[in-house]
Amino acid sequence: MLKIQEMLEAISNRAQGRYEVRDPVSVELPLPSTGCTTVAVQLKRVNREGAGWRTVLIAALTDGEAIQEAFRWAADVRDMLPEPQTADLYMFMLIEGVASEDAARLETDDRFCRKVVAREGEKMDSFLDRSFLASLSLPGDFDSISDPLSAALNALVGAHSWVKPHQDNWRELLLSGGSGAEIAEALRSAAFGGEVEP
Repeated sequence: MLKIQEMLEAISNRAQGRYEVRDPVSVELPLPSTGCTTVAVQLKRVNREGAGWRTVLIAALTDGEAIQEAFRWAADVRDMLPEPQTADLYMFMLIEGVASEDAARLETDDRFCRKVVAREGEKMDSFLDRSFLASLSLPGDFDSISDPLSAALNALVGAHSWVKPHQDNWRELLLSGGSGAEIAEALRSAAFGGEVEP
């Protein structure tokens, strides 16, 4: 079973270069009264003017009754957060002995916040890859079919040979972590320079 301290370390590692991480001790949010071990951490995109904080509630639960307590905690935190940060509230749930179908059911319930529930025997990397902290690229050969972005760009080059000189730059832009509008503008500028397309 995944542990809270390991989770905090893994989040910190994944956030490097992408997010500023607020020390959990300095996060001033309510804690649940009983039933679970919890910690809250906040992350903010680096190099993004006006970026808001994403709040991650981590709850280690030993029984089903504690789940309702965790939900109450999420509701209390959501009530405290300023808009628009309420849209960026997540709960990472570490539930002892949870069945896979129960974990999936909990994840589909998006009341109060988005939830990611650790599966029995799941590794930390796999867990974080199912959240907004997913790895931006896979290690090793980028031409591997296991890297869908590279596969898509290679297919695009096959269909439109003029894309070839832009392929590496576009890949970098797509993985930059910018907003959709920022990425679209950067791609347009990279492909067409100052020209305005009709």
